[in-house]
Amino acid sequence: MNSTQAWIALDLLPNIGPKTVRKLLQVFGNPGSLFRAPACEISGLGFLSRNQVYAILAGPDEKRVSGIMALLERTGSAALCPDDPAYPEILREIDDPPSVLYVRGSLEELQPAVAIVGMRSPSLYGKDTAFRLARNLSSQGISIISGLARGIDAEAHRGALDGIAGTVAVLGSGIDVIYPPEHRDLAERVSARGAVVSEFPPGTRPDAKNFPRRNRIISGLAQAVVVVEATLKSGAMITARYALDQGRPIMAVPGNVTNARSRGPHHLLRQGALLVEHAGDIIAEIAPQLRGIVRQFDHAEAQPDDILAMASGSPVSIDEIAMHLDIDVTEACRRVSTLELSGSLKRTAGNRYTTRSIHG
Repeated sequence: MNSTQAWIALDLLPNIGPKTVRKLLQVFGNPGSLFRAPACEISGLGFLSRNQVYAILAGPDEKRVSGIMALLERTGSAALCPDDPAYPEILREIDDPPSVLYVRGSLEELQPAVAIVGMRSPSLYGKDTAFRLARNLSSQGISIISGLARGIDAEAHRGALDGIAGTVAVLGSGIDVIYPPEHRDLAERVSARGAVVSEFPPGTRPDAKNFPRRNRIISGLAQAVVVVEATLKSGAMITARYALDQGRPIMAVPGNVTNARSRGPHHLLRQGALLVEHAGDIIAEIAPQLRGIVRQFDHAEAQPDDILAMASGSPVSIDEIAMHLDIDVTEACRRVSTLELSGSLKRTAGNRYTTRSIHG
């Protein structure tokens, strides 16, 4: 077996998670050396249970490893391991990084990144806010991390795709098992502009127990985590707890005080999370980490009076702005996002824009 195959074989062993893997590597250095170690050395490790010792001594499941490698080649996917230069550096910072990260797409140029998470049954306000935050961050070159779930996650991915940066979907299943199934097309769009990733081997079903575990990767890949609508028991709150453990800034969008969807964000705000109203709040918080990556605009673009003049009357759409200025839609979106971040424009119903001076 080569190094990647040995990592996959180690990851497939039952009852052995990332923290145990880390301890094993401190002793043996790499998976290959572990599998070649004598039985007496394995059984003498005090931190292993009897079942874990038996699993290691049973040796690698080479047939299953070969099947996974064949599937990865067939689908144009990859398995990134900690000794791979392409393994995300930011994931190495967490206590229990995945031993193998299966990737469909590319993780290159997907930093800096912000995670946007929330509940599966949000309000229209929540969906609109998640989309707007993601799009405006993406338009500034900041990638969006989320979980491809219904609701806030899906809107975060769609908003990112409406900008210029990439997006990453972290699954609670194998990368070949898209859940929910109605998001297959969205997953294809995400992998084309970023990546669909999972620590679970191909073929893994989306069992409920997988999702809390995958949430640590969502927060681990991001410079900050933003919660948009979540009940107190929502998976998004689990992601926020992981972010706290990982030293990531936690941010939350306030909502209606009578709505249960607001209880999660409001709890986080009471605990000291940063209140987020627009993407500028997020960028200001993580600015020291960006190292100039966020796009800079010249003075003419920073104060595009032509767009403000258009929006000073009836609200206008991105398409109308692009047509009037004879620029493409992506460029129009970028300029509008800059004005929205500065507070000069606000988004209204139907994805139209108006000057704040008119509607306050």
